[in-house]
Amino acid sequence: MSTLLASILALRLLSVPLTILTYIDPGTGSIILQALVATVVGAAIAVKLFWHRLLKFFGLRKGSTADTVTKPGDTPKKP
Repeated sequence: MSTLLASILALRLLSVPLTILTYIDPGTGSIILQALVATVVGAAIAVKLFWHRLLKFFGLRKGSTADTVTKPGDTPKKP
């Protein structure tokens, strides 16, 4: 059984053409460019949203109580 499978695989690999002619449409380059721009912009927005957390994570800024987010109706608790 394994000999038959190996011979089928060998015939399949030998039947692949050595030169492959391809055509890249101009729209393909546009899609690739859009994906790259979207990746860069998405990463920039993610860094902007989590900037303070990143600074605390890397130890460049110490955590403080001023970093906590309060809701509009909340009143600060007195110690």
